[in-house]
Amino acid sequence: MNKVAIKKEEFIPCEKSHLYGIKSTHLLAKKLGVLVKDLERFANKSVYRVFNLKDSGRRVEEPPPALQAIHRKIHRYLARIEAPTYLHSAIKGRSYISNATAHIGIAPMIKIDVKKFFPSVPQHKVMHFFRDHMQCASDVAGLLANLTCRNGRLPTGGAASPILSYYSFKSMFDEIEILCSERNLTMTCYVDDITISGRGANRSALHEVRKIMSRAGLRSHKAKFFDATRPKIVTGVMVKGNRLELPHSRWRAIRFAEKELVKAATDDQRLALYPALISRLHEAAQIDPACRSMALYHNQKWKELRQASVA
Repeated sequence: MNKVAIKKEEFIPCEKSHLYGIKSTHLLAKKLGVLVKDLERFANKSVYRVFNLKDSGRRVEEPPPALQAIHRKIHRYLARIEAPTYLHSAIKGRSYISNATAHIGIAPMIKIDVKKFFPSVPQHKVMHFFRDHMQCASDVAGLLANLTCRNGRLPTGGAASPILSYYSFKSMFDEIEILCSERNLTMTCYVDDITISGRGANRSALHEVRKIMSRAGLRSHKAKFFDATRPKIVTGVMVKGNRLELPHSRWRAIRFAEKELVKAATDDQRLALYPALISRLHEAAQIDPACRSMALYHNQKWKELRQASVA
C-alpha cells in the first residue's frame, strides 16, 4: 500500500536482535554494558527531571543521563528490527519526511492522534512485549519494563518511549492497517499520529479506526479531514498534490530568525543566533533544496564572525 520503498536489508529479523531471547539479568547487563546491580538501581531509584516545554507546554519526563543512555541503547536495538512499512517513527532510515511522502498524490486524507499516548502505555504492556514478543525471561522482561517506565507508564522524555509505545500496541496498529488495506487506503504511523489517505478516506473509515483504538483502551483526538485538492500538513510537511513543500509556519520561523539576526546589536548576539537559523535551514533543505544554499551562506557568515571574534 505505502509509496515509500524501504530496503529490507537495512533491518534484521526479530530473532536476531540483541534483545531477543535473553534468559538472565546477567546476560541483559552484558548486552547493555552495565553491571546488574546498576541496572537494578536504575530501575528502582532513578529520579527523573520533569519540566514543561516553553513553546507547547508539553510535560517532559527525562531520565537521568546514565538511564537515558540505556534507553538509547534499547531504542537502537529495537530500531534495527524489521518493521511494517507503515511505521515511520523510531525506525532507521525513516522519518517525518518519509511519513509525509507516503501520502503524495491527489486524494482525500484523514489525520488522527492518540491522546496522551506515552502516558497511556501501561508498564505491564511493555513487560508483555519483552516477554511475549521478544521471548525474554519473565524477570528480564520485568527489569526492562522497570528501566523504561516511570510510575507505571512510559515517560514522555525517554529515548526508548517512541518505539516501545508502538510495540506495546502493535496489534492495534496492524488492525488499522489491515482495515485500510481492505479499503485500498494508505495508512502511516508516526509516534501518535495516524494518517490515512485514498478515495475512501471518509467518516466511515474514521469511525472504524476509532472503534479499533477504543477496543485497545486508547483515546483518539484531533481528527481532521482534508479533501483531495486541498494542501495537507502531515508531520510538519506540506503535501501539495504530487510534491512536498515547506509549510508556511516553518518559512515564517526562518524569516523571523533572519530578522532577529539583522536586529542584533552586537557580534556576541549574532554568534548566539546563527546556530539555530542554520539548523532550521539545513532541516528545511530536506524538503526545499533552495534552503541549502541559504544555510551555506549563513554558515559562512557565522564562520567569518567567529574567526573575527578571536583575531
